[in-house]
Amino acid sequence: MGIKSRISEYLNRYISIKRLVMVLMTLGIVYLIMLTDNVWLSVYAKGRAILMPFIIGFAIAFVLRPITIFFERFNIKRQISVPITMLLFVFVMIFLFSSIIPNLISDLVTFIGSGAEGIQKLVSYYTEVSDSVPSPWVNDMVAELTGVLKSLVNQLSNIPVLASQFISSFISFLTTGIFSLVISLYLIFDYENVTSQVLKVANRVSPKLSNSLIVVNRAVVSYLKSLVVLMTVSMIEYALFYSLIGHDYALILGVMAAFGILIPYIGAVSVQVLAFLTGLTLPFPRPIILAIGLVVLSNVDNYLITPLVYSKRDKIDPVSSLFVFFTASTIFGFLGILLSMPIYFSIRALFKLYENDWELEGLDDDKTEVIESKE
Repeated sequence: MGIKSRISEYLNRYISIKRLVMVLMTLGIVYLIMLTDNVWLSVYAKGRAILMPFIIGFAIAFVLRPITIFFERFNIKRQISVPITMLLFVFVMIFLFSSIIPNLISDLVTFIGSGAEGIQKLVSYYTEVSDSVPSPWVNDMVAELTGVLKSLVNQLSNIPVLASQFISSFISFLTTGIFSLVISLYLIFDYENVTSQVLKVANRVSPKLSNSLIVVNRAVVSYLKSLVVLMTVSMIEYALFYSLIGHDYALILGVMAAFGILIPYIGAVSVQVLAFLTGLTLPFPRPIILAIGLVVLSNVDNYLITPLVYSKRDKIDPVSSLFVFFTASTIFGFLGILLSMPIYFSIRALFKLYENDWELEGLDDDKTEVIESKE
């Protein structure tokens, strides 16, 4: 049978008038949506503004609920534990935004400036060792890096001016924050009932949907527990190490090392490179000790601390996690960076559920506390 006959047979078998009409209707719908994109973008913006306090409120309740459960283990009623938890949360947020963050911003300006100085010193070391003029590509790369660092310094210096220009945005943010806190307060009090009702509705739509919500909840809860432990350990570990070395920005680097965990693989390496560059201004041989210590600590993190904290099912695949990270950050910006790893674990949990024929039995999840009422 020739190629022409095969193509004709394939078209006769799989292509029909009904399918062609469906394709044309789909293309027509897509074309109409493109023509009326301004209307849909306006609807999306309004819907996002309405739903955002509820989404943030649920996220706060989701994160703070383990604290209330911890209090309940000591027979402290939720009427007492929830207000205490919320007050502590608000106090920590106010403390961060009023004292720590302004100081960090001012210190970051000098921190990044010392990074540029470290790059220049690295070039000087290279020139002395090689006893020759650096190649043009080296000069171009150094100029590009120092230009980026100087632009960051200028942007950080303009933060107070920019903040004063966006008072209306701050008021909107404050209003959303207050509504989110109120919603999260109600959700924590009635968390079990709310999640139970959501699962009942999802189960009526499809049992697959309710099972999907359960495995996503398990994956995200497990990830958040591991993340809190790793961030705490990393901040203490690196801040203590930089302090022992005598680094001027030990606290900033410790905080950056903790938040670098949110960005898989790239975050930790980027912070260590910054630490080394800013450490080049230290007297010799501290930069050498700093480099050796960073290599040792990174191996301790990768082969000792991380395997102890993460369970077997929480092991991260480099390629897929980086793909999810870049996709989420491209679509959602900074919010996508924060959500990239929960999205990664959620997708992986859903894929395992799909491989298990959408059944919860037989999955290798631990018995994370979730509401699985499907009555």
